[in-house]
Amino acid sequence: MRAVSSDVADRLTRELAGWLEGPPTEAAAVVAGWGPDTWSAFRRVVTWHGLAAHLDLVLPGSAIAASVPLATFDWLAGQAALNATRIDRMHDELAAILAAAAAAGIEVMPLKGAILTTRPGVEAGRRPMADLDLLVRPGDRVAIGALLVGLGYAREPEDAPHPTHDVFLDPGGGRVVSRAGEHPDNPRRVEVHVEVKRHLWGWAIDDDLTEAMWRGARQGEVLGQAAMLPRPADLLAHLAIHATSDLLVGRGRLVQWLDLAAVAPEVGLGDVGGVSHPRIAYPSLRLAQRAQPRAMAADLVDLAALEKVVPARLAHWAGTVPFDRRCGLTSGRPPDAPASIAARWERWRPERWRLDVAYGDVALPAALARYAGTVIGRVRGRG
Repeated sequence: MRAVSSDVADRLTRELAGWLEGPPTEAAAVVAGWGPDTWSAFRRVVTWHGLAAHLDLVLPGSAIAASVPLATFDWLAGQAALNATRIDRMHDELAAILAAAAAAGIEVMPLKGAILTTRPGVEAGRRPMADLDLLVRPGDRVAIGALLVGLGYAREPEDAPHPTHDVFLDPGGGRVVSRAGEHPDNPRRVEVHVEVKRHLWGWAIDDDLTEAMWRGARQGEVLGQAAMLPRPADLLAHLAIHATSDLLVGRGRLVQWLDLAAVAPEVGLGDVGGVSHPRIAYPSLRLAQRAQPRAMAADLVDLAALEKVVPARLAHWAGTVPFDRRCGLTSGRPPDAPASIAARWERWRPERWRLDVAYGDVALPAALARYAGTVIGRVRGRG
């Protein structure tokens, strides 16, 4: 399969960012000029951003429908069907885990896709889900691991230098069937967390939400099973911080912005302004709001209070940066691909906006000095 050039990937990513709420009328003229190579690249970029199932819903009947090849509609429908099957399987697995955990007296809080795809009224198959993220208390870490092994899961060794969770692979899993989408038979991992923390770019700061998540949680049900449910404001903070940390290392996905638009309007305006770790949460929220001005209108999601407490440079950047690699959206490099020197530089380059997120409103020389110290410390830690 032909690689997608950086310029084409950026152009298509910018276009797709404008389609999250449905393609605008002016997109019809753009799409009408696309040839077979562009439509082939389109499939790749849609897959990177996890948007196939979403586009399967919004493109038919849209302003650009007449200009979209039938083969592309068929591909989107096929990807949506595969994703729906995968989600159904993962929901069955999640329900079984929650039932076994409840019987064992273990409190479990589903995170990310495990909560986003199971909320009332949500079309479960509209977003992909790579794995099941579950939060448990530190004292239950061993017990939940034994429970998963008892259900047939296999513990997967973690070779990351700073592991943040325990990984378990679904029974019979392990082999990637397809990298062209969310195939039902691709590995369906369970990630067990005892903390809600994203070690940020360069490990400059920790954004620990663990205490807040448990403090605001309530007992509820997921898929008919007992589960702890996070407060909407805490869920929004978690999703926003996660999305920004992915942007920081060039792995941001447009589907994450759809998630923010789904949750943010449910949070009171005052709670949005008081979101935890505002400097980290703000960039992804502002980018998502720019891309989805209806779903995240200012009278629903008011970010003014957040803008007052983040560096002015960062607010300006988030309000103007193009929707492509320049804001940290993915260029399609798999997370597990070997890192070249160029790829490492792309990921860790000390751009001003990254320094602002990591260190706040400090002078550039001071930020660079702190960054250098962090990088040196990491290199020594690997030695």
